[in-house]
This record gives sequence, structure tokens and C-alpha cells, in this order.
Amino acid sequence: MIMKEDIMMKFKDNGLADGFLTEDDLRKKCPCAFMTEPSNPDVSTLYVPANTKTVIDDMAKLGWYPVDAKQQRQRGAMKYSFHMVVFQNPDVVVRNLEGGVDCWPRIILTNSHDGMHAFKFMVGLYRVVCSNGLVIASDQFADLSIRHIAYTFQELRDLTAGVIAQLPKQIELINEMKRVILTKKQKIDFASAAFKIRRGIKEDVPFMLPFDVAEEIIEPVRSEDHGDDLWTVYNILQEKMTRGGFKASADPAKKPRKVRAITAVAKDLDMNRKLFRYAAGYITESKGADNQ
Repeated sequence: MIMKEDIMMKFKDNGLADGFLTEDDLRKKCPCAFMTEPSNPDVSTLYVPANTKTVIDDMAKLGWYPVDAKQQRQRGAMKYSFHMVVFQNPDVVVRNLEGGVDCWPRIILTNSHDGMHAFKFMVGLYRVVCSNGLVIASDQFADLSIRHIAYTFQELRDLTAGVIAQLPKQIELINEMKRVILTKKQKIDFASAAFKIRRGIKEDVPFMLPFDVAEEIIEPVRSEDHGDDLWTVYNILQEKMTRGGFKASADPAKKPRKVRAITAVAKDLDMNRKLFRYAAGYITESKGADNQ
């Protein structure tokens, strides 16, 4: 269930982070959030965008504070344009059946001060057990956007209300994932599909990881992740694909090399979206088998 009333646990004590990011923290991690001029030299001189800092301030008025921020380095005039800021509300929490904190809902804002993109918002869940900062980004939940021009605080208020409205649907999908039990073969196939997504191999290209490599990838990092349900396996693979640390190769003829962590913002979000979409396919498959 979603609790918006008072909670016993303060944000700084919940094990997810030391606290919300200060403005100084944000300026160090994501200086382009404070840009006041568009990075695109071809944009009209009449273009006066609302910058990300304005949204950060307005999100704070609604109880949502920054917990992470990144920017993507680009060449030429577009340098440091695309960036992401992640928000969390200390009073909005998803609890498990035992009453403990299961997930913290988060709002992920992406923006580019290039005169061509709106503010984009996605809904994510930060898993307490895993604490790896990964997000759920799925086509099954609407991405929300606000235009730079004519930006209003009321639009942002309506958007955050929409985020809260989406959460029950998102939580129910997670519960469905917990009810789907994967076979060993399905987990091996899932690991290969996850690596295929991570390496950007086209869907119609046949690919299968060596059995021992796939087994290493699906091996849980912590005791809480031991389980065969889809939600648990998905989180193991999500963490492994994002953080890397294992050895694999997209070309069977080549020696496996250590896979590095993803640092590019756009690649991280894109991979998470595709991986969650693939995971959701097991739910459809399971429902089809039940109806036979």
C-alpha cells in the first residue's frame, strides 16, 4: 500500500542515501541544470525556456527533493545539455506485507536546454533491498512532459498528482511479477536477453550466452535476492547489466571481457526501459499458459 501520512523513518536514516542533494551538490554533479541560455546556437533569440533549476525549486514546494543527478557530455555546442534529476518524497513510500519499506517511488526528470525538447518525467521505484539506484522505465506507464515555454507551477502540481495516481497500477504489476516463477531455462534465457539489450544487439539477431556465463549473471549478489520469481530475477539482472563487473562477449569467437558499468544517462534509461518491457513479457506468457 502507499502511505502518504507521517512515517517513522526519516529519509536520512533509511539506508538509501545520506540525505537529499543540496544546491551545491547539484551544481557539482549536474551544472547544466542551472543553465539559463539554450545550448543550441540555432534556436531563436525569442526562445526563453524555463530552466531545470526552476523545476527543482517547484518540486521542493510539492515535497519532492533531488536524490541524484547526472549529465551527459556531448560534443560541440550541445555540450552538457542532456541531463537527469531524480526526486523522492519522504512521505510517499511503498510498504511490504510486514509493514517495512519495500520501495521508494521516484520521479525522474530529463531535460535538454537545446530549444527542441520538453521536460520529460518518468515514474521509478527505488528498491530498498537492492539500493542500486535503478529505475523502472516502462512503456506501460505514461511518460509525462511539460513544455519549457509557458511553464506553470500548476502543470507540475497536476503532473505529480498523476504520478501518485499511477503508483497503484505500477505496484500491482510488481505483485504480478512476484507471482510468476521462472524455470532455470527461463532465467538463463532472460540473462542472455538482458545482455543482448545491454550490448544493443538487434532483436532479430540470434544470441545466447554460454551457460556458465549466464549462470554467473543470474547468481544473486545478496541473500535477499535468492528466489525464482520474475521480480527478483529481473532486479538481479537489472543490477548486473547496469553495474557490470562480470565477463562476457557479444561475439562467441572472442575472449570474454569484463563488462563495465553504464555511465551514460541516456543509455541507462533506454536499457532499463527495454529490460522492463522484456520482463513484462513473461507476465503475458504466464497468463497465456494459465488460460490454456
